[in-house]
Amino acid sequence: MSERLKMVRGLPAYEWWRNPPDEVLLRVYVFNVTNGKEFLSGKEKLKVEEVGPFIFREKLRHTNITFNDNGTLTYIAHRTAHFLPEMNTLSLDARLVLPNLPLLGMASHLHDQSFVVKMGFNFFLRRFDAQPLVEMSVNEYLWNYTDPMLKFGRRFMPFFVPDDNIGILHTIYHDFSDEVTVYIGPGNGERFFLIDKYRGSRYLGYWDEKEPCDVAEGSSEGVAYPQFLKKNFTLLYLRKTLCRVAPLYYGADTWRKGMLAYRFDLPNNSFDTSENNPENSCYIRTDSDGMALNHLPPGLLDVSPCYYNFPIAASFPHFLHGDLSILQSMEGLHPDHNKHGSYVIVEPKTGVPMESRARSQSNLVVRNGTGIHRVGRFSGMVLPMFWAEYNQVDLPWYISSLMYFVVVILPTLQRVISFILVSLGASLLVAGVFGCLCVPTTTICRHRNRNFPDNICLEGDGGDKNCINKKCKNKTILVPYSYSSLDLIPSSRSSSGEI
Repeated sequence: MSERLKMVRGLPAYEWWRNPPDEVLLRVYVFNVTNGKEFLSGKEKLKVEEVGPFIFREKLRHTNITFNDNGTLTYIAHRTAHFLPEMNTLSLDARLVLPNLPLLGMASHLHDQSFVVKMGFNFFLRRFDAQPLVEMSVNEYLWNYTDPMLKFGRRFMPFFVPDDNIGILHTIYHDFSDEVTVYIGPGNGERFFLIDKYRGSRYLGYWDEKEPCDVAEGSSEGVAYPQFLKKNFTLLYLRKTLCRVAPLYYGADTWRKGMLAYRFDLPNNSFDTSENNPENSCYIRTDSDGMALNHLPPGLLDVSPCYYNFPIAASFPHFLHGDLSILQSMEGLHPDHNKHGSYVIVEPKTGVPMESRARSQSNLVVRNGTGIHRVGRFSGMVLPMFWAEYNQVDLPWYISSLMYFVVVILPTLQRVISFILVSLGASLLVAGVFGCLCVPTTTICRHRNRNFPDNICLEGDGGDKNCINKKCKNKTILVPYSYSSLDLIPSSRSSSGEI
């Protein structure tokens, strides 16, 4: 298998990886607020509706490719997203009512500051007439989210506001180029295409506690997984937007394009608290006194280190497997495991992903807003911003055909050819043995001074008294090796009586 799928320039596996086919679709769903006035007045719960999908194609390219002497491959992965008008029924110009992310995010960041700081922030809000809910287009929300507050903060407090555009997809893709080193070579079957270094380090660089939460080594970007997968393997999936490496565990056998494949699922407690999932304990950040900075309800995982420490938490879409208190704080959410779970289907011999759906939701965590104007109604809430699905729809026909040949046809062909060769060899061996023992029809006579077994049938000539067993005529006889010294005399000579 390693010979068939070597990462060598010019071979199919390498060329497919270097410039992967455009088969990954990004579907984005945004949460529109439908009762802003009633909610702000305190009359109703917050009501949201899911709007989408807005469909993009994610394009992946690999450049600066270097084959290293230690059996690794270094490259830079570039990802971009392109809107697909032909696949969308919704327009990016559609206008929605959405949470004011700069206002609520800054207010949450200042929740534990002094009264004086909060008074200054209130003056800031009045100066720009900032409202907690704003109307904007989907395109602005995703790609060009600018705001007077952001521009002011970027100008005078660049350490606090590193970018004056916080469009959701802009934040994800504006610098989505990462140097990665992976294992290749025939000696790395079980580590094939797993990460050795990420940006020159074995760590992600997001979390203070390096082991195990910040470790990138041994994970995969999802383009390829190790060959010869077993069901007890744990796949480690690295997605930059999740700010972490996520484990996937074997779920079931399935069939794709005539090939047996394994389905690996993201477990239900992936975004859970350390009380319910101890593996997530090192994602809890603490202050100098050891107090938790980001204690969240079950079903939410802090990802703020990846977003300039903006108070963002990740979850399953619609808070699937999350705390009921979050769902009960608003209306319009409908979690469904079939629609909101994540999985990947992998052909185990090659490690090639045949289908995948990676789904996650980003949420704004609003801390206690006491002392800050206009945010009191949102105090202590977790607001869904959007959720996204990365879907590898299928493999191109030429890739799946090559896989089918390698996985199904070639092994069968090898077995058939091996059987034919073994059978042919055995036949030739038997024929050779019997060929050594088989003597064609002739007259065999013996020297007078030799004794010849009676049970050996010799063709005799009625006129030659020196020939024995004269009754056996026109027959082929078997001559043992021990009698290989017998004189073989043609029939034409036997009648002359010459010995």
